[in-house]
Amino acid sequence: MALDDDVEAIHDAFAQTTMLMTRYLFDRAQLSPTASAVLYRLHAEGPVRLTVLAALVDISQPSMTQLVQRLERRGLVERSVDPADRRAALVTITDGGRELVLEQENAVRARLRDAVEGLSVQERDGLRLAAHVVLPIVTGLVDAEACR
Repeated sequence: MALDDDVEAIHDAFAQTTMLMTRYLFDRAQLSPTASAVLYRLHAEGPVRLTVLAALVDISQPSMTQLVQRLERRGLVERSVDPADRRAALVTITDGGRELVLEQENAVRARLRDAVEGLSVQERDGLRLAAHVVLPIVTGLVDAEACR
C-alpha cells in the first residue's frame, strides 16, 4: 500500500472515530469542547500563561481571553500575575473546575462502560489491544511533530 493510501485510511479512521466518540461520549451541555479542553489541560498540567493556553488549544489570544473570562465568572478558573513576568497572566483551575473535570470524566467512563458492555469478549479484547497499540504510536507522532 502506498504512503498516500495509508495516510488517507488513517485520516478517515481517526476522523470518524473522533467524531463518533465526541458525539457519543462527551456531554456538551455544561461546557463547549474548547472550554473542556482548557479545563482538562489546566487540570493535567497546572497553571499556564494565557498565551500558551491559547496556543495549546489552537484558538486566538482574544478568543482565549473571552473564554477564560466566562470560565472565571463560573468559578472554574482564576487568573493571577505570573511571578516570572508581571505583565503576563497565569490561568489556574479552581476546585470547582477540578470537580467539573472529574464529574465529566466519570460521566464519560459511565457512557463508555454502557457502550462496551454490549460488545463480545473478543470485540472488547480487540478494542483494548487497539488502544494499547495506537496510543504509543500517536504519542510518538505528536511528540515528533512538536519537536519540528
